[in-house]
Amino acid sequence: MRIFLAKKAGFCMGVKRAVDLVFKTARQHKNHPVFTLGPIIHNPQVLHLLEKQGVRTIDAPEQVPPGSIVIIRAHGVPLGVKNKLSQQKVVIIDATCPRVLKVQQLIKQYCQRGYQPIIVGEREHPEVKGLCSYAQNKAWTIGSEEDIKKLPQAQKVLVVAQTTQNERLFKRLAELIKKRYPEVKVFNTVCNSTHDRQEEVRDMAKKVEAVVVVGGKMSGNTRRLAQIGNEAGLNTYHIETEDELNPEEITKFKTIGVTAGASTPYWLIRRVIFRLEDILSRNIPLWWRIPYKLTKLFLLTNFWAALGGASLAIIGSRLNGLNPSRAGLIAFTYLWAMHVLNHLTSLEMTRLTDPARVRFYEKNRLLFSTLGVICILISLKLSKPWPLAFFTMIFLITSGLIYNIEIPILKCKLKDLPASKTIFVPLAWGFVSGIFPLFLKTPITLSFWPFLVFVYLSALAFIRTCCFDLLDIQGDQMVGRETLPIILGEKNSFKLLYIMTAALIIFTILLAFTGYFPKYTLFYSVILSFFGLYLYQIEKKYLRPGVLPDALIDGQFMLMALGSFYG
Repeated sequence: MRIFLAKKAGFCMGVKRAVDLVFKTARQHKNHPVFTLGPIIHNPQVLHLLEKQGVRTIDAPEQVPPGSIVIIRAHGVPLGVKNKLSQQKVVIIDATCPRVLKVQQLIKQYCQRGYQPIIVGEREHPEVKGLCSYAQNKAWTIGSEEDIKKLPQAQKVLVVAQTTQNERLFKRLAELIKKRYPEVKVFNTVCNSTHDRQEEVRDMAKKVEAVVVVGGKMSGNTRRLAQIGNEAGLNTYHIETEDELNPEEITKFKTIGVTAGASTPYWLIRRVIFRLEDILSRNIPLWWRIPYKLTKLFLLTNFWAALGGASLAIIGSRLNGLNPSRAGLIAFTYLWAMHVLNHLTSLEMTRLTDPARVRFYEKNRLLFSTLGVICILISLKLSKPWPLAFFTMIFLITSGLIYNIEIPILKCKLKDLPASKTIFVPLAWGFVSGIFPLFLKTPITLSFWPFLVFVYLSALAFIRTCCFDLLDIQGDQMVGRETLPIILGEKNSFKLLYIMTAALIIFTILLAFTGYFPKYTLFYSVILSFFGLYLYQIEKKYLRPGVLPDALIDGQFMLMALGSFYG
């Protein structure tokens, strides 16, 4: 059973830019009315999230109250609508896709030179309505060979496409137009993203039996992907959410492709992939199904994350020359309790981006609340023989529990501070792994070395946290969570992670060869090198989301912990 994800699935450049602008505006102007002129994109899930953040959709300039902020969507708007807005006392943010702007200017330029514009597209589509306005609404819109036969005569014509049009259809119609008119200028304005997305579906037909197309039913470009899938002879399923997948249908196939429209967020694609994995796992052999189901359960319950944290504590204890067993168990119970309890208190933040996890936690709220309390008590019990360790653990638990609680002095929650998650989580992991184990012995000897270990482990935990933040960047952005990748941007975040990973590899090798680190730590540099490749796979979208790819992030720490016992 194999699942193939199209590399170009999800937000295109224009849609991503528009969505980023909307959420950035909503964050910066929380007490200011923000409107979008028409739905920002054709995706009901994203629109629902925007409404929660106070961004409302209007249909006409007249509906905008004075002093408001109005965002023009990626499709663009007719020239007359833009002129009306400019005459009102409102702030206009133009999120029109640059490629759409280019087509608008082409039409305007050639109209002035006497050409008759012909647009290959959908007459009622918002983008096409906007394009027509740049020809004083005298452009002709066609979508089939029959439409060409009905066109009047003209001396000079300009042929352009709606940017999300079926490219092969556009080329075919353009050739027919060339035979009909004396002078024809053809510009293939189907954007590269649309071209690549459509070609990927055609290529998929060579290696899959079925394709799942994820996106709004009202999205033209998504409907065209489904159409291309059908034309290629694939069993094609156009869905908006994973709940529309029919297990009885899906289990018929051994290979399934997944693609998505330009207005489909990545977190929705992830949800569909995980659901497909779950459905297809019913037919895999028992020897593989059991570890798969267990790993999925461990990821869902944060048990896997706690194991990753315990592995860091084992690494830290070994580097500090300490027995790792008690430190590892304390780190595991503390981190599992904090992750579980904080998740229980922030379910609303992930209700739309990960509803399956929310349903799971709500169904088992009492069980996880009890487990969280038990883990806290165990970590305190294990720390009790050493007063400094005991009181430090109380401080760590208190700090973790108030993360989701409003602090009067700050007048906000710690989790609402920009980049708080990306910074606080690695520091907590680094401290409980690198410094805290020193408190589990007497007498306590402090030196520069434990601080170096703390920095080393915190850097590892930072890369881990930032990696998850990059995977969840669209979901975090949509619920208003400002992680470091949102602040820095994806490109700069990946650069930072590459630099840090390379620095850790060089640092580890140098300390191992100079005798400061044990020789077995050379194995760490091998694991980190593979993790660097993993980051590259994520950045280039060569690696599809799923249980195994997610498990690898914390799995690297477990491998490093196992390697530390060979020294």
